[in-house]
Amino acid sequence: MPTLDWSARVMSESVSQTFRGPMWLVCFAVAITVASETHAAEPTDNAASAVIHLTNGDYATGRLADSRGKDRLAWQSAAFTGPFEFPIQTVNTIQFPIPAKLIQPEGAYCFELAGGDVLFGSLVAMQGDAAEIEVSGIGRLHVEKSLLRRMYRWQGGTELLFSGPSGLKGWTASGAAKAWREESGHLLSDQSGAILQRDFKLPALARIEFELSWKGKPDFELALGASDSKSALRAFRFEVWENELVVQRETEREADLTSLQPAQSGPGRVHLQAFLDQPKGRLLVFSSGGVKLADLTVTTAKPQTLGGLQLTNKSGDVRLERLSIGRWNGEAPRTIDANKSRLHTTDGAITYGQLQSFDATSQEFLVETNEIEERFAAARVQDVFFSQENNVAPRSLRAVHHSGLRISGELVKVEANKAWIKCPGISEDVAFPVAELQALTVLDPRDVSLASAERPQPATRIGRLEVEGCSLHGSLVESPKHAGCCLVWQPTRSASSSPLRSDVSARIVYRDTSASAPSLTQQQMREEQARQRQAQAGGRMVGQMQDATSDSRVASAPKHKQPKSTKPVLHLRSGDTIPCDVSAIDEQGVTFASSITEATFIRHDQLKALEILVEAAPVQIARAKKERLLMLPRMQRDNPPTHLIRSIDGDYLRGRLVSMDEHQVQIEIRLETKTLQRDRVARIIWLHPDEIDGGLESANKLGSVTKASGNVVAASTDQPAGTRVQAIPGDGNRLTFFAEELVGTTLSGRSELLGGCRVDLAIVDQLLIGAAIEQAAATLAFHQWRLKAAADPLEAKEGGDGSGEGMEGRDAALVGKPAPDIELDLLDGKKFRLSEHKGQIVVLDFWASWCGPCLQVMPQIDKVTHEFADQGVKLFAINLEETPDKVKATLERLKLTTTVALDSNGRVAEKYGATSIPQTVIVDRNGKVARLFVGGGPRFGDQLRAALQAVLSDKPETSD
Repeated sequence: MPTLDWSARVMSESVSQTFRGPMWLVCFAVAITVASETHAAEPTDNAASAVIHLTNGDYATGRLADSRGKDRLAWQSAAFTGPFEFPIQTVNTIQFPIPAKLIQPEGAYCFELAGGDVLFGSLVAMQGDAAEIEVSGIGRLHVEKSLLRRMYRWQGGTELLFSGPSGLKGWTASGAAKAWREESGHLLSDQSGAILQRDFKLPALARIEFELSWKGKPDFELALGASDSKSALRAFRFEVWENELVVQRETEREADLTSLQPAQSGPGRVHLQAFLDQPKGRLLVFSSGGVKLADLTVTTAKPQTLGGLQLTNKSGDVRLERLSIGRWNGEAPRTIDANKSRLHTTDGAITYGQLQSFDATSQEFLVETNEIEERFAAARVQDVFFSQENNVAPRSLRAVHHSGLRISGELVKVEANKAWIKCPGISEDVAFPVAELQALTVLDPRDVSLASAERPQPATRIGRLEVEGCSLHGSLVESPKHAGCCLVWQPTRSASSSPLRSDVSARIVYRDTSASAPSLTQQQMREEQARQRQAQAGGRMVGQMQDATSDSRVASAPKHKQPKSTKPVLHLRSGDTIPCDVSAIDEQGVTFASSITEATFIRHDQLKALEILVEAAPVQIARAKKERLLMLPRMQRDNPPTHLIRSIDGDYLRGRLVSMDEHQVQIEIRLETKTLQRDRVARIIWLHPDEIDGGLESANKLGSVTKASGNVVAASTDQPAGTRVQAIPGDGNRLTFFAEELVGTTLSGRSELLGGCRVDLAIVDQLLIGAAIEQAAATLAFHQWRLKAAADPLEAKEGGDGSGEGMEGRDAALVGKPAPDIELDLLDGKKFRLSEHKGQIVVLDFWASWCGPCLQVMPQIDKVTHEFADQGVKLFAINLEETPDKVKATLERLKLTTTVALDSNGRVAEKYGATSIPQTVIVDRNGKVARLFVGGGPRFGDQLRAALQAVLSDKPETSD
């Protein structure tokens, strides 16, 4: 079949002549990553921040470790003390970070090899059956000539505008969160309606090569020359219609459509070349082999050149594997015979024949054509196409360099920060610096389970280990006591195990009922079922054993749901729960008795809550009420409340728990002790100073909070050894201890509080490790009760908003509205109620002793209001959240006798919007706000005097 000749200029700037059969999957556009848009990411440590992706969906951030042999990849994660050995078939890919500046390939030529491999370098010699190539950064390679598919003069990709996709950087994705993801540089989505768009600043005449693939039913749209979804409707679009891939365009004046190739359900792909002339509204489409498939001209009344592409996954799945964009000269390529070996010269001429040799001394190529030898100067040669043999030796692994160099073959070893690959047809082993790798991709991955002989130790129950940068299904394996960290993890796809680092924060999920929980693969479920059968055949669960030692606490759960215990439950700050009988509470802590611990006393700084009546019905509490209960006024910061007491009716009291016995609960509220009947109390919640928003300013005063591995525990000089864990069985209870040994499925250790502990992993839903314990505890219901310091009012600046100069205090939102009612204690012990002063003019002065401007204006306000005292003007200075002693000391210093009302919790200031002080409010005879000033200054007395005169001249309202 006649095909097309890409002219010399077109060849230098655009397409690769690819081949029939499976070997055409890689073309030079993918290899030339130097022409890609440079990523803006910061430089990273390539060796330590790569990610390995396994066939079962697991992944782990880390680095490639030294290994020998073609069947193993050693992987060192920062969370583990040693590397894992993953058989190559269980690995999908290793992705290395893209550097801020891509490496530019060097050399005169680009060599495309069988199997999709690519080399950049200089041709040293070609004679007989071999070519000698000098590859920058790799060295000299001897390549069998039968391996060569094409070589072309490499000009640094200067005419290529983009080659990739090389990840999501630079793309705009819309649709569901994380609808698009990257894998080995490819972009893929299985979310319906997911849209991917990018502005490439397409030239008016552009050459676009793309390759898309899918696994299920193809249903996508690729629009060329589109800046957004609206303009995509008028662009040339590749779509799937009734199992056919078509290209079409519809404008306001005309439309046209051409069918390109079948697009059936099931795994498939499309690899096309498109030549786009936006001003003329023309699109040429060719197959990867150069066959012309479509020539459409669909014009529009207002032609324009749009620089973007848009890919939409309507349903099913789609993967963008390749995209290259270059300039086009507007000329359609000439016809050629793509099945024959040939040589293209820079003037566009084509010579059919076999390349016999290359003489480096004379810089000449020797081509045999019809038994005639013809010589070509190297400077004239643009492209050489070799015979296309389809027999390619199988390869297990492909290494991709950041320059675009690609080699596939067998892994020889990883050593000295280099990965060595043996490629069939290349004499030398190819060594890639690990720091320069873009990806290692396994060419025949399989979701297989390791044979039992490959596991170093018997595995326990299958779970999912989650740690920063890692998600690995596997199991804990037996470890001897005091042998470092006893938590040794065996991934299901690894032939080796490794202990977790002692400082790691992680969790192991054995059963996850959340809607977003990832599901096990069928293979993982089969493995788990087999292990459960083996465990059941081997003996009873630890939780059912009758000979447990007296000093060991066993976390267990029955197979069938049992009635919930009605015993009181202590909730520790670590998240632990202890069903118990509480006999007393005093100033030191709680005295109790429990069947799960020998301990009988817990200090206050370890506790978060006590459920006295666990069967008490929950109550709905309004957000505003809860915020008030947890708001800490300024005046109480030196002596904050320490407890919340909830009655069985749902009412709350806030104060300091003094004591509790079998009959009564005593609580101190505002220096007054109140007594409650114990049978009327449902909950006691501890409010700790070190939990107050804004820091630990009050915690140091208690001197009783100590830390261990990030968790609040009892002070102790004899801290247990081991790794701190928290087991969460199916009944929701929690047990925290320092794990020391794993035997079978029994994890044992010691707790500072509870003594000896052990837990049967067969009945555990989750095992939290390290700082993950605190992170989980922070989400528990009782842990949401934390004091919050009230915001301090600002010191208003002199002449601030509404301060009076030119404003006369009329601009505030409260002016003209009824004054919010006030009921406060006076400094002399009496009560002040604003409602009792209707018919008088009341001046409210909001102030605090720490506010300099307040102290400047207080004498002025006091003096001016006394001038109008005989006209019914009253002054009440409202102090914000300070103690009476501090208020009295301030008045004595200022030599004032002003009547002061105490806003001890700041609620009155909140009603009047007093976020900045001083704030002065004039309430008229009708109970409405007549003036509101914020700030002051040396002339504020004159402003207040003028305002009072104006308010006094107003007539009071009368009722009909």
